[in-house]
Amino acid sequence: MIREGKIGFTEGFALIFISYISKIFLVEPSLQIETAKNMAWLLVLFGVLLTLVEFWIIVSLMKRHKNSTIIETSEELLGPYLGILCSLSFGLFFIVEEAILIRRYAETLIMASLPETPISVVMVILTLAAVISCYYGIEAMARVSRISLTFILLGIVVLFVAVTGYIHMTNFYPLWSVELVKPLVEYLPRFIIFSEGLLAVVLFQTFGSWQNCRSAGLLAIACGGFIRLSLVVLLILTFGVEIATEKSLPFFNLSRLVSLGSFFQRAESVFLLTWAMVGFLKLALNMYAATVILARIFRLPDYRPLIWVVSLLCFSLSIIPKDLSAVIALDVGFFKIWGIVPTIILPILLLLVSLIRKPGKKKELEPEPVK
Repeated sequence: MIREGKIGFTEGFALIFISYISKIFLVEPSLQIETAKNMAWLLVLFGVLLTLVEFWIIVSLMKRHKNSTIIETSEELLGPYLGILCSLSFGLFFIVEEAILIRRYAETLIMASLPETPISVVMVILTLAAVISCYYGIEAMARVSRISLTFILLGIVVLFVAVTGYIHMTNFYPLWSVELVKPLVEYLPRFIIFSEGLLAVVLFQTFGSWQNCRSAGLLAIACGGFIRLSLVVLLILTFGVEIATEKSLPFFNLSRLVSLGSFFQRAESVFLLTWAMVGFLKLALNMYAATVILARIFRLPDYRPLIWVVSLLCFSLSIIPKDLSAVIALDVGFFKIWGIVPTIILPILLLLVSLIRKPGKKKELEPEPVK
């Protein structure tokens, strides 16, 4: 059995919250506005509500299997062969997402602040940071997340307040600029796939109890959803729909508006620290989840020997796409659609099987009386 340690409610909240808001620093908000125009805020709201439902379903599954993680639960419900195949799909999901995020964060860092740096150097630094964090374990990452949470929230709140002077309410109209059905069909399959529910049940035993896991996860998704919704609304009110859809780094472009007269300018470098903290922690969490899943499948007593294998695999996959547009097309057009299998379909299937086959209590062997 892998010893993962224990984390508290605040640390669990910080881990899931940071993981959930990691995409706001990339191009996702602009893609959402491009899909739904002025109604992007409504689609983000739908996405948050559906994510809460997804998390509730997957935690309801683990409530029935309190003494195991999603890996052991899948093998118990589906048998050794189908269960291992199901668990491998979970691990493959985190590996592919990690590879995509390494490449996307490297591309965005080069665009924002390191234009002369070779992308391979940035990707190696991001991968090594994830490897080191993963080696120290989930307890170390949870404590760093709890400490970083204050600075991350402070940076986001300060940015949102600072750009209120650039708001133009006329950019919000017309409210119903497109039909609701079409954006829903285009948006929901691509933007409701989140790994936070799967991440929480991979780390299920570290929360101490399923109540802590459920409370921390639901609160983190609700708070993160409010930030995602606020960012999309601010982008529409500040830039307008047409300009907001052209921004490849909407959060970074929003921070470039912040200035204090002629004395305090180029404030985006300060907010870049918030971006970096979230990115490093998200990469570390994904690599840890993928490594722990594989270690549990192979019945290893420790996950650390697999860190180098998983990191090399993620780095190798991340260098395959030729440019940023190819990575985004792969992420949004392919991965976000097929990612519905390990994040939604398989947990629902496991929950249905668990409801049909009520988890039995393991009989304890009683010692024979000595004659």
